[in-house]
Amino acid sequence: MRGLLASARELPGEAWLMLLSLCLGSFPIGLLMVFFPLYLHDLGMHSFLIGGVFTFAGLGSSVLLLAIGPLADRFGRRSFLIAGTALPMLGFAIFALRTDTPWLIVASMLGGVGFSGGLGGGLVTATYNPMMAAIVPARLRTVALSWAEGAWTLSLALGSLTAGLPALLARLRLMPVLAADRAMFLLCLAVTLLAALLLLPVRERPMQHEVPARAGEKGASWDARPSLPLIAKLTVFFMLQGAGLGLVVQLLPLWFALRFNTSATAIAPWFSASQLVGLLTIPLVPWLVRRLGMASFIVFVAGASTLLLLGVPLSSALPLAGAFYVLRSALIAMQWPAQSSFLQGAVEPRVRGTATSITLGFWSIANALLPALAGYLLDRRLLDLPLLLGILCYGLAALWFYLALRHTPLPEETPAHAVAGQETADSALVAR
Repeated sequence: MRGLLASARELPGEAWLMLLSLCLGSFPIGLLMVFFPLYLHDLGMHSFLIGGVFTFAGLGSSVLLLAIGPLADRFGRRSFLIAGTALPMLGFAIFALRTDTPWLIVASMLGGVGFSGGLGGGLVTATYNPMMAAIVPARLRTVALSWAEGAWTLSLALGSLTAGLPALLARLRLMPVLAADRAMFLLCLAVTLLAALLLLPVRERPMQHEVPARAGEKGASWDARPSLPLIAKLTVFFMLQGAGLGLVVQLLPLWFALRFNTSATAIAPWFSASQLVGLLTIPLVPWLVRRLGMASFIVFVAGASTLLLLGVPLSSALPLAGAFYVLRSALIAMQWPAQSSFLQGAVEPRVRGTATSITLGFWSIANALLPALAGYLLDRRLLDLPLLLGILCYGLAALWFYLALRHTPLPEETPAHAVAGQETADSALVAR
């Protein structure tokens, strides 16, 4: 932890503004992750239709995500990041005013719903990590993305815990149910506005840590074709993870409610704890990566988290299933900063946005298509089947990474003399 704090002091101020913005902007995702499926269920929607709402939101994010990366690499990432952070405000305003299904679908597609985050999430996903990787030096990339995961985790924990507030207010007769629900959407709108405002002072500095391609060398500076074989391997890995997420996590609060016949008030603390426990494990990421190597670390946490997830459908009581999910979340909290840093380090800096767009675009597509299938199976009381299929996808992702990606070189893992030589060459190239 001391090492992580020491490295954090070296992060530039703009990186901290991005981290704070991420923390605020992720709060609605954590809140709606628990609250929204149960809110739709209370409105009378069947599980299949609830899954369909998540599917529409995810598909909107996926299409935009695939298109934005190359544009952001070519024209700049800052404006896309600010727009994506602010866009969910329109969706939250619609949620606060309407309850009919067509408008709920439109609002979900704008942003804030599901891990893909709709159109706003697509813009943020394609630009946030590449922009952060451009602001900080390569040796601090994993540290910065670990802090980003910590901000995300803390925010999701607070949001998940807040998700039980409307039911509690209604039970205590302090506020009608619908009014309490609408208050949550207005809270999300206010927090998202602050997140967008924090990004305004942030300026993109692509030349600070990135070396552009020389004219005639591998085509245009935003041409991703030389990196496509590696991007394709990374895409398979992230797509399998997205399939697992769509089958398991998106409707997991609803699964808990159906399996154990409980409410959001009982479920919310478990999902909040699943995020908070990550705050204890994320500081270990840079230390473990330095000792195990990035690839070995990712293989370990991906495999171990899959085994822990298997305990959820095998559990006979909510506390036991919740405990397995919390332990699994502790490993996932470490896995995401590592694999995000791996992605940004493995590809050439000038096409980071494109690589992020393609890999996470297919992650988002898989994540978007499968909640409808999970909802269909839940409607037919096949409660464990979507979880078991999702666990299979997570296991295949870990196996694919081991077979196809574990030998991929990263700049910070290059021997010191090679790094020094490369930095000298890079400095000379920038000076030309």
